[in-house]
Amino acid sequence: MKLCPANPHAVRANSCLRALSVVLSGLFFFAGACGGDLPAADDSPRTETRSSALVQTCTATNVQGNPYQGQLCGGAFIDNCTPGLIYTCTGGPRGTTGNCTLAQSCSVGCLTGPGDTPVTANIGTATPVANDACFTGPAPLTFSTNATTGGSYVTMTATLNNPHSPYAVVNFQGTTADVPPLCDVPLLLQPNATSVSWIEPTNVVASTKNVPLWTLISFNDSSGALRNLVSVTNPLTLNPGGTLPKPPLQSFSVTDANGSPISTIPGGSNVFTHGTLAASTPAPVGGTRGTVTSNPANAFVSDGSFTIDAGCTSNFTAGTLTASSAFTSNVSATVSATSGGGATLSQNVVVTPPPLAVQSVTLTPSTVTGGASLTGTVGLNRVVLASDANSTVSVRIAEGNISGAQLATFPGCTGTPACTGPLTVAQGSKSASFTISTKPVASQDFVTVAASAPWSNSSASANITINPGGSTGPALSSLVMTPSSGTCGFSTVGTVTLTDAAPAGGAVVALSSSSTSNAQVPASVTVAAGQTQASFNGTTGPTCNMSSVLITATYAGVSKQNALFFNASGGSGGGAATLTLTASGRSGESVFSTPAGLSVHVGTTGSASFAVGTRISLQATNGRSAVWSGACSSGGSTTKTCTFTLGANASVTANVR
Repeated sequence: MKLCPANPHAVRANSCLRALSVVLSGLFFFAGACGGDLPAADDSPRTETRSSALVQTCTATNVQGNPYQGQLCGGAFIDNCTPGLIYTCTGGPRGTTGNCTLAQSCSVGCLTGPGDTPVTANIGTATPVANDACFTGPAPLTFSTNATTGGSYVTMTATLNNPHSPYAVVNFQGTTADVPPLCDVPLLLQPNATSVSWIEPTNVVASTKNVPLWTLISFNDSSGALRNLVSVTNPLTLNPGGTLPKPPLQSFSVTDANGSPISTIPGGSNVFTHGTLAASTPAPVGGTRGTVTSNPANAFVSDGSFTIDAGCTSNFTAGTLTASSAFTSNVSATVSATSGGGATLSQNVVVTPPPLAVQSVTLTPSTVTGGASLTGTVGLNRVVLASDANSTVSVRIAEGNISGAQLATFPGCTGTPACTGPLTVAQGSKSASFTISTKPVASQDFVTVAASAPWSNSSASANITINPGGSTGPALSSLVMTPSSGTCGFSTVGTVTLTDAAPAGGAVVALSSSSTSNAQVPASVTVAAGQTQASFNGTTGPTCNMSSVLITATYAGVSKQNALFFNASGGSGGGAATLTLTASGRSGESVFSTPAGLSVHVGTTGSASFAVGTRISLQATNGRSAVWSGACSSGGSTTKTCTFTLGANASVTANVR
């Protein structure tokens, strides 16, 4: 026996199942074959879409493909028989087709017998049986009118006078694009009720259409036996000349992620919009669009409009409004919604300045000769306000990535070989600068400068390249791949940068890929004489069986690496955020993420996109511990892992020990 969820909105995360009936502690739940939505499983023949024409010969089986025998009620089993009529069926080998022939037309419908074999019974190769008959009670499915102008509402009523406990499940069948499925399923008929009604929208038609509709009502009778009442098809005639209604919004709300109404929102945060329609005027065919606007218009940077699906009175998927992070004082905003019919509804929301956060670290220049000085600048997401309790940033300069020695420091920076010191951003400013001094080196080395704060939900970092004195030629400074992620087959552009202009004849930079089947780059790229940069094209595919591929550039004994990340094909498009990871410390190690997607060698920085709300765990290779800072912080201690939930674009720095 079967019952299909009548509306995809109520089973948003699940596909329709085929032929399932479960009796558990007196409660029953059904999922039936859903017409042409999915291909049939090997042992589960598909139930075909039925028309009003009588089917003379049909196939009826259980989920294992064993054909039924006996008197069978069409539409109550895995069958392609006409619903509501009685068929004589014969058993046979598994996979037999055409085992049923029309035996009796019923005026109202048919009712399955209490001793029928459930379609899900594990009976091996045995033959399931049915002993069904025509039903003589009130019509299981009636309409307020059997003919109407397209675009009008029609009240549907399902009726069951037979005792049913704890309730009966009503499945509305034969729906089309012109008469949509039920919105809220399951539709239950309570034990103390004999009927249940709902309002069904219809589509505007260019010519007269007949839509044959029927219902399957599943219930436990007074003895506890599972029964199915199937109505004969009841055609609803739609005539041309109508228009789709625009029902007015009955209510509109702006809420947090838990559905609680809000009155204030910090800049950069999300709120969610919801609307309802009156029960008497659900959304028409095609749905009702709730168009959301705000005043002032720049209070939000995303469109919070939403759609109420056909036959529904509220939106299952909330609209999303992202508050602007540009304000430095509170802004009162009016958020309004309209369906295009009736009055516009509004809610008042105050957008507050975003929480203060570390946004960037900039080094000028980023490449120096050992012993030289440079300027570091920490940037915030907005200016510091008088209302901010703290604007002091903790700046950490790591030890040399290769040597492990202290190679750089700034006034007030304490500790060795890595040092940490405070930097205060003045009120009214959004950045502060400091002077970094470096030490001479015998060979090229790299140092990471990171900024974080306990009041910031993000951190930032940048790398200094320190060259030995007396160098007569340029060194390789960086390799950048843009974009660095995408689905298999995406193209990317790589850019190599030298510390100084290329000599006469140019500088040939060797290129390589850690997996040429996943990503391809040319063997080399030449930086023209007198220039400091050159670009090359890279491609991915034809196979993408890895989460990432490492691209390496080498010149004059110095190598730089950057990773290409492969996203899952056909992503949901739902909210995503970028995690940027900078690894410093012990040479030869890497830091990687779980779930996979981000793997960064010490001395480099990489990024990857994850779904908002993903729980991400970071750890170093070979069981190494690290000091974590930024969006995932160990508070200055060394730990083997750092785990956090990604809620927005974020940065993490890992100093591997």
